[in-house]
Amino acid sequence: MQTRLFTLAILTASTLLGGGSGTTTGITPAGSAEVRTLNERVPAGGTVQVKYLLTQPRPISTGGPRLITYDFSVAGVSAFSPLGDTAGAALAHDGQLSISIISPASDYGTNADYPFLTVAMRIPESTLKGSVFPLGIADANYQTLSGPLTLTDSKPGTLTIGGSVSISGVFPGGGTWGAGTSISIRGMGFLPSTKITTKMRAANAVYVSPTEMRISLIEATTLDTQPITASNPDGSQVTFYSYLRGTPLDPPSRDLLQKTDPIFQAQTHGVATVGPIANLTSGQFVALAIQNPTPGPVVVTFIHAPSGATTTVTLPSCTRIMDELGSLLGGLNLAAGDQVKVTATSGVQILGLIGDDSAGTMTPFLPVF
Repeated sequence: MQTRLFTLAILTASTLLGGGSGTTTGITPAGSAEVRTLNERVPAGGTVQVKYLLTQPRPISTGGPRLITYDFSVAGVSAFSPLGDTAGAALAHDGQLSISIISPASDYGTNADYPFLTVAMRIPESTLKGSVFPLGIADANYQTLSGPLTLTDSKPGTLTIGGSVSISGVFPGGGTWGAGTSISIRGMGFLPSTKITTKMRAANAVYVSPTEMRISLIEATTLDTQPITASNPDGSQVTFYSYLRGTPLDPPSRDLLQKTDPIFQAQTHGVATVGPIANLTSGQFVALAIQNPTPGPVVVTFIHAPSGATTTVTLPSCTRIMDELGSLLGGLNLAAGDQVKVTATSGVQILGLIGDDSAGTMTPFLPVF
């Protein structure tokens, strides 16, 4: 029943908003796949990035897991796919995290050499050293073009509170950046003797403070999915897979959006259309999230097709905006059949969302690009 409900939710999003779609041919039945959740060790007050990998590639179109967060605050969610087409939404509520993913080309889950999902969580300083928390997927409903995919997590990982170092984020964490770009690695427990290792071609790490290390790129590099490891002399070690979590310009106007982490495609677009919008039930609303992964500012314009009403917003580098579509249009009330065109002076990441206050759900969709 849960799989059916999720599928209906995705179909509803596509019907309401004319979302983009894609096809993949030659897909064999998915059946089942095994998830491997890595063990993590971070000190209290630090941030853990939980990493979920598939032991065998599987082409996933839609779906998502429910995860237990132990009331830790969620500090970012990423979903990686080779083509960068994957998008989604993660909604935190009652000590759980519900994640919904869409992948138009069914390319999500087709890699096995890096995590298909990561979830960062902040550990309260009051957490006792030596505490152990199981890490795994509580349940998951995924769909491929050939049918449902059952995930098994026979050997869940664990989070142990201890060690001396953690990484909370990499800035900028995504997009392609040129030689000489300074990359800030932030966290806690860094020392002048902390060793930073990465697959990127970068100059030796520079110690800035107990909460920051820096490296400089030697050549142009795409930062998404790059593993960065920090190691201390006491043997403590953590790895963080990089992605862009843009700084919000303003908080969203709706409570449900404030509890949502947008999961952006790596792909960027300069033009998008949302709609025509169908009748929304009581409590439903349409929202957009837009993120700038480029080194410079981008001007984003929203145009309400029926009235011609226009608003603009400037997104500085590595920032994002997320709000109800009417609020982005200056408080305009949208009607059934309306279309909204979005243009940007440079490629940005664009995600659509359907919120339902009554059901407490958030469903992602992609506009027409």
